[in-house]
Order: sequence, then C-alpha cells, then structure tokens
Amino acid sequence: MSRRGLAWCAAVLVVMLPASCSPAGEEPAAPRDGAATASGRASTQAPSSPEEPSPGDAPDGSPQPTFTPPYQPRGDERAVELPAELPIEAPDSATAEEHAVLAAAGRFMASWDAVLFGAGDERSGILRTATDPQLARLLNYLAESAAKERVIVGEPTELELLAVSVIGDKAEVDLCTIMRDWIQYTGGTPEPQPEVERLILTMSLADGVWLASDTEQADPDPCA
Repeated sequence: MSRRGLAWCAAVLVVMLPASCSPAGEEPAAPRDGAATASGRASTQAPSSPEEPSPGDAPDGSPQPTFTPPYQPRGDERAVELPAELPIEAPDSATAEEHAVLAAAGRFMASWDAVLFGAGDERSGILRTATDPQLARLLNYLAESAAKERVIVGEPTELELLAVSVIGDKAEVDLCTIMRDWIQYTGGTPEPQPEVERLILTMSLADGVWLASDTEQADPDPCA
C-alpha cells in the first residue's frame, strides 16, 4: 500500500482503528502485541531482526542514517536511508511562517517514509511529527503491516511543492511526491508501487509546533 491507500483510508474512524483499510473481501488483520489502540499511543515497533540505523553517506556527503527494513526476501535484503527531514524548496516569496510549515512538512514526510519502510513508531519519529487523525492512521498501518509482514523498500521520497498556505493555526501544503524504485513486500511477495502521487497535507499548530494532522490524495496531473 503506497500513500495513495493511506489517503483513501482517511474516512476510517479512530475508534475503529483495528479494522483498518484492507482490500475488499479481506478480513482485517489482527494487530500484534504493541498495536495501536483507540488511544493511538501504544508502541508499535518493527521486529528486532533488522539492523540498527548506522551512518551512511548522503548524496551531499553528510552522514545519513541507514536501516534494513524487515520482511524482505532472505538473501535479497537492501538498506534504505532514514533522513530526519525531506527537503521542500520554498518559493522566494515564502514568509517565515510558511518556511516553518514546510520544514515541519518535510520532517513529517521523512517519518512517513520511515513508517512505510518498517522503522516502527519510535525510530520513525512519527510520534513527533504527526497528530490525530493522521497519527492514529499511521500507527494502525504499522500494526497491520506487522501482522501481514508488509514493508516498502526504495529511495527516499522526493518532494516538489505546488502550493503552501497558512491561515491561523492551520496550513495546507500541496506536494508532488516522487518515490523511485519503491517495491512493497507482503509476506515476501513483491509488488511495484506508483512512482508519482500528489498529496495535500493539513498541518496544525499545537503548542507552537506544526504537526501533520491529515492528508488527502489529489489529481497527480500537475506532477507529470
């Protein structure tokens, strides 16, 4: 399931988290120990088998944490990068507030990548970059992924800004997301994922911190 599926799950009520968004006709996966509950705050960690993040070289030569996702076919494992923030280039006219929103959106998108790569709630940083309902949605996704042995492997998402707006304690960030070489493994079975999607993030200001509170799938034509 790429971000497209998670955006489609936006209508799922938080109190119904264990039901999750499974394919038609499929019974919802039973969460394993540590799965998200209605409170959305129980720890959901990846299995202990993957190696801990270790230093690696980013394209610009700076240190970049790496991580070997779980559930890959034995003998065919590869590591992924887990940057703390994905860059979003702001327009020259961007205000200081818009810059702050875009930085927070970049941190959230990096933690969302890490969730999809199987890094778990603590290691991914999602607890620090998102709030409900988006946070609860992603915690539920982690629990379902553990039950299904599902993970995505690929390059960090590239982000291209279409628009940003800030009104009071809410902001909207319209993004093209480019996900190169993404493959989803479910029980070891590979499935290539869409490379280009468009997402509209809702950011909410809480105690002086911008957090991602919702996402919406949009027409990807402007991203072509």
